[in-house]
Amino acid sequence: MEHPASTHARQCEPIAIVGIGCRLPGKASSPSKLWELLVKNETGHCVVPLERYNAEAYYHPDAERPGSINSTGGYFIQEDIRAFENGFFGINNLEATSMDAQQRKLLEVTYEALENAGVPLETIQGSNTGVYVGNFTNDFLNMQYKDPEYFSRYSATGSGLTVLANRITHCFDLRGPSHVVDTACSSSLYALHSACLALDAHDCDAAVVAAANLIQSPEQQMVAVKAGILSPDSMCHTFDESANGYGRAEGASAVYLKRLSDALRDGDPIRSIIRGTSVNGWVSHFGGWSKC
Repeated sequence: MEHPASTHARQCEPIAIVGIGCRLPGKASSPSKLWELLVKNETGHCVVPLERYNAEAYYHPDAERPGSINSTGGYFIQEDIRAFENGFFGINNLEATSMDAQQRKLLEVTYEALENAGVPLETIQGSNTGVYVGNFTNDFLNMQYKDPEYFSRYSATGSGLTVLANRITHCFDLRGPSHVVDTACSSSLYALHSACLALDAHDCDAAVVAAANLIQSPEQQMVAVKAGILSPDSMCHTFDESANGYGRAEGASAVYLKRLSDALRDGDPIRSIIRGTSVNGWVSHFGGWSKC
């Protein structure tokens, strides 16, 4: 059955990325530091930080051994992921203690993306700005639900995955669509696609697209090992004959998007231009649709 949009192509204008914020392995805590990492051909690979879980205690070379992980490393953010200036975002101390570190880092990179775009907070507040977040891990929720006697009034909003987007919307007083996309490893790309379509449809005037993945407990590592997809040396050997699985990585990042004409009108810095996005074989060119 032919996709209706392939017959009647819509003329859509390009989308501009005007702001970027990130926390990535290899101490890449800004776009410029990420660029330095790439130029130096570095990877950010390291052993599992002790504050996440005791990798040596779970290690065993036999992937079939119950309760074990056959690797001790990965690609980790080199900072305390719990560190957070909650007062800056208007969050009280009790609520902050119940917040997933992913929520904390998403707030930080969103603020930095807006700062990178030169957008004052008073300008963004109350605006028709959408928030689209990609995520598919729930380590913090798994940890918290092991000790239900310690639940607080903020446990639901602190660990609920849908709040990853809603927290940004609430803290920055945004009035556009707000939702979390979970399509496993492609979640952030689906979130970007959704935001571009929303901008094209004028559902919002601007959009924050963000993603977070923090390795906070060993359970997800274990199921990846049992599925046979985790590399024993915890490294990615992409497009190489030595590939033996993949090494899990973590990070948090955000981009601030506007329609190109709006960005040019407002004098925004143009970091990059998105001319098309794709999901499930259909390409949305910001200029029309086609099948790939």
